[in-house]
Amino acid sequence: MLSKFLRRRREDSSEKNVDMTPMLDIVFILLIFFIVTTSFTKEDGLEIKRPSSKVINPCTEDCPQPMVVSIDAKDVVSMDNRIIDSKSISANLQAKLAEDPRSGLVIKIHDEASSLALLTAVDQAKQVGLNRPTVSRWQ
Repeated sequence: MLSKFLRRRREDSSEKNVDMTPMLDIVFILLIFFIVTTSFTKEDGLEIKRPSSKVINPCTEDCPQPMVVSIDAKDVVSMDNRIIDSKSISANLQAKLAEDPRSGLVIKIHDEASSLALLTAVDQAKQVGLNRPTVSRWQ
């Protein structure tokens, strides 16, 4: 009787094994199918067109000199040949506007400067009330 029980147990254990090979084949085929049929799209970025280096000044004799803010390749901001902090552009512009409120603003930017530095300068100029600063390339 014990031998029948042992034999039955051996037979039962062999019957519990399931061959996984066909399932793995199907999974790999599905994986290959999804990889091949997936389409990758390149999302378009924002293109910023930098202005030309020519600054047109339609002003005649009575026009005040424009204020000039320069941004170099390393995003260092300077005004009146002195380096200023990018967060204090509006304070410096207010001081210049107090001298002559008719002054315009020219932002000279290097080709390798970041767009963030340009946007910071333009935003601070708008805070002061200079809504249309002239932007030119720095050479």
